[in-house]
Amino acid sequence: MDDAFQIKQPGISTDEMERRRKMVWRAFRSNVVEGASQGADVEPIFDAFIRGEIEAGDIVPQISRLWKLDRHSPTHF
Repeated sequence: MDDAFQIKQPGISTDEMERRRKMVWRAFRSNVVEGASQGADVEPIFDAFIRGEIEAGDIVPQISRLWKLDRHSPTHF
């Protein structure tokens, strides 16, 4: 089979992926309660965290870099 069509398996367990997914969901809900919001432009960053490609400490720096490149993005996440 051609390597271009193979699905890459995550480097973390499905249990860890579910734990991370719940962490992200709780953070989203907390932000809404506090009146903050996040745009769809940050979803790939959270998805990378859920898949285990980045760690929690990498999320804010990546969002900051993203929003510095796009001056029309929201100021809260």
